[in-house]
Amino acid sequence: MHVAVIAARQYANTRQWVRLLAARVGIQVSLVKGDADPLAALPTLRDADRLWFEGTGPLLKALVRGPAAGWLPRAFLRIAPDEVDGLPVPDLWRLVRTVVAPDARTAERVRLLITPTPAGLARVEWGGDALDFAHWVGTPAGDLRGDDWAVLAALAERCCGRVRLTGNPPPEAAEFLSVAYGLEVVDDGPADCRILWQARAAEQPIYRVERLRDAAGPSPSVAPPAPDGQAAGWPLVSAVVPTHNNEDTIDRCLACLRRQTYPNLEIVVINDGSTDGTAERVAQHLDDPRVRYFDKPHGGTPVARNHGIAEARGEWIAWLDADDEAAPNRILAQIQAARRAGGADVIHSDGLLLWPDGAVKYTRRGPDLPPETLPARCMAGIATGSPVLNTSTTIRRDLYDRIGPYNPAFRYGQDYEFWCRCAAAGDVRFLYMPVPLVTVHRAWYTPPRRWKALESSMHIVRRLVEVCGEEALVNPVARDLHESPPLVIGRILLRIAIGVGGSVENPIFGDAEQYLRRALGQGPNRSRQDAADLLDRLETYRMRGGPDASPTTGRGQPLAAAGAEAAAAARQPVLGRSHL
Repeated sequence: MHVAVIAARQYANTRQWVRLLAARVGIQVSLVKGDADPLAALPTLRDADRLWFEGTGPLLKALVRGPAAGWLPRAFLRIAPDEVDGLPVPDLWRLVRTVVAPDARTAERVRLLITPTPAGLARVEWGGDALDFAHWVGTPAGDLRGDDWAVLAALAERCCGRVRLTGNPPPEAAEFLSVAYGLEVVDDGPADCRILWQARAAEQPIYRVERLRDAAGPSPSVAPPAPDGQAAGWPLVSAVVPTHNNEDTIDRCLACLRRQTYPNLEIVVINDGSTDGTAERVAQHLDDPRVRYFDKPHGGTPVARNHGIAEARGEWIAWLDADDEAAPNRILAQIQAARRAGGADVIHSDGLLLWPDGAVKYTRRGPDLPPETLPARCMAGIATGSPVLNTSTTIRRDLYDRIGPYNPAFRYGQDYEFWCRCAAAGDVRFLYMPVPLVTVHRAWYTPPRRWKALESSMHIVRRLVEVCGEEALVNPVARDLHESPPLVIGRILLRIAIGVGGSVENPIFGDAEQYLRRALGQGPNRSRQDAADLLDRLETYRMRGGPDASPTTGRGQPLAAAGAEAAAAARQPVLGRSHL
């Protein structure tokens, strides 16, 4: 992980905690002056995984007011009491996600400034020492640890009605319980349940739910169809589930949809030629009149999705992959959010990633996607993750009439190709909800899946260039640095190819090389040198023989070299290693 520390102010323990951070295995630290020229600092800030501002300063104020703010990595800001009144709000929240205050009083003053901001997009920590700071900045994006999100979901399943939070629950708890599970979180007055959350940082945290009085559960394992009168005023939503050989997961997927709190729902299951017991598992749910089942010959995911669109009768289509799960209140929360926003074409949210070894990670999408930023967001997302978590989306049915169905040529990444066409249209309204409303079950990369992922990425880049043009794919950071479109595209292609550990025979390397060679003749000298450096890296990777010759880190760096570099970094005086 690469952390850029922007030092506008030196506190009593600044040197101590930055040295601790640099001593952690796998952490690279860059120091940037708080009054550095923004254009000179941008290359370092863009390449970092985290930003940490020690105090406010000219660089922070310049960044939050510029177009690059929403494109830089997640940032922390540590402040003193005398800096609160001078915070550059509301622009600050375009860049800063966490403010670190010295005491509770200062933290409360900052929270008053955050009030108009969606709860999931900014938070305040207070107190802490050098070890805490090093831990916070090294925590994966999503603020809470994945295990804490899993605990919150488990507690929510045991609650009902009105819920009171006690102890020291995380700031995200109340919004998550309310939005994802439809629970009413109260500070005082009667409550049906009480959640005790204590010692979150201890080795053995205490989590407990107490039932304070008898009440109906939040949602039964299978909710009955809503009477027509109850559904009045709510548009019909079609939850569409394409499935192929998902006998181990389709039952829990359909069960979570049958539990949805939304009152006007149909569930459309498209069996794409499964050869296992998927059909038998689906048959167990056909006693629910909301479930409609269609069996078709195997044609691939995009064909199955298009079949689902054709069969759907709803005004909205809520997608859910057959191996994923949705929180009970997902669809109702999304439709309500669209009403509050005055309409939307695509509603999407965050999610929890569940890996085969049981690890839970948070995936945060966002920020919002104004139409003019979508092409560049799609381009950047090829290396960092799609700007839209497809299994969380609820999409207006008529958007497919405007944009067209999924492209059968994209057996992998058909959703991303659809976003490319949305980007080209320029008027598609996206509504982002910064709450994890789905749980995504992930699988490890195998060599065949790695090859398919790279091939899909290459075709998506070609499609983006075709429908949007190269210039539209340049993000504000690259534009401020006067980087040419070929450099931007070539860098992203090379990053994903090496990061995934692709074979040197994969054609994505050829595409990356072509763009980078074009970049040698475009833009200022610094950009041309960047292109030359990237071509050298590509040639080194080829000479090494790709991932089979030497295992790589997520950045494509040999693991042995990465470990040696981290150890050397830990031995160096961190304040002597500024990139500027």
